[in-house]
Amino acid sequence: MPRPMSSSAAVERTDWSAVVSAFKGFFDGFAGAVTATADEIEFNADFTGLAIHRNGTSRSFMPLHDLSARWEAIEFDDAAHEVTLMGDGATYIYRVPPQLVG
Repeated sequence: MPRPMSSSAAVERTDWSAVVSAFKGFFDGFAGAVTATADEIEFNADFTGLAIHRNGTSRSFMPLHDLSARWEAIEFDDAAHEVTLMGDGATYIYRVPPQLVG
């Protein structure tokens, strides 16, 4: 099923329930699973994943790289299949691999 097109807007880490809701909505429909606890939400597929924590830490993993970063806001871009973590004067973009796009 094609993913809906939508505009992206940053969600602040302090609004954890909005982060969780946006995260679940973004990854819905991709091959992989989303799991959540009170303090962490994670997308995990066979060879890639992204985990973000309520305290502002994150971890992403793909073949040949693994990254841990701090974030204060997160942006979900449905059209580009990207999640952007922003914080500490830096940004990190997690791109959903084309193999996972339905």
